[in-house]
Amino acid sequence: HLFEACGIPTPDYAVVRHFADAVLAAEEFDFPLVLKPAGQGSSVGMTKVFDHDDLAEAVELALSYGDVALAERCIVGHEFTVGVLQGEALPSIRIETPRVFYDYRAKYESDRTEYHCPGTSDDNTETLFAELALAAFRELGCSGWGRVDFMTGEDGQPQVLEVNTIPGMTSHSLVPMAARQAGIDFAELCWRILETSVSEDQESKPVEVAVNGP
Repeated sequence: HLFEACGIPTPDYAVVRHFADAVLAAEEFDFPLVLKPAGQGSSVGMTKVFDHDDLAEAVELALSYGDVALAERCIVGHEFTVGVLQGEALPSIRIETPRVFYDYRAKYESDRTEYHCPGTSDDNTETLFAELALAAFRELGCSGWGRVDFMTGEDGQPQVLEVNTIPGMTSHSLVPMAARQAGIDFAELCWRILETSVSEDQESKPVEVAVNGP
């Protein structure tokens, strides 16, 4: 709702609380359709649905993680992600997987997933992704650091899928990968993320010490 209100491009979607909601979404968006929980990460509970016969199972899976799920029009194209650190966008990453989509196995188990950083071929496109990532991040009231995920369709225009407020932070995760491209090693990245947890107000407050006795 917030992305639509401020003009940030995002896939058409419908809120799903019951199977009937998903049926209506399928009628509106057609197949393939993406079903996913509203509050999970790492593609847990997400299904790319290709026909009506698989819809009920996908809805049951998505709603097993909470009371609300999302049905989205499936954008067939390239997947990108942009890390945000201390108010600036990190270099984009384009993700390629031979699987149906960039699911849990593609993220954590497959050795065939490919990452290209930077993910764009020219400065103007890189700037476009950066500006959209920062706009989405700020619109949701996020601060400090995070990651914004995109899909591009046949027209090549990026659409924001979501903002991740707790992205992966192993040495092989996406934000460290983008930071490394920007010249920030893993130790420095960890320190800079730690810095974002201390606000300017907290830094300026005097430390008060309570002492018992005379």
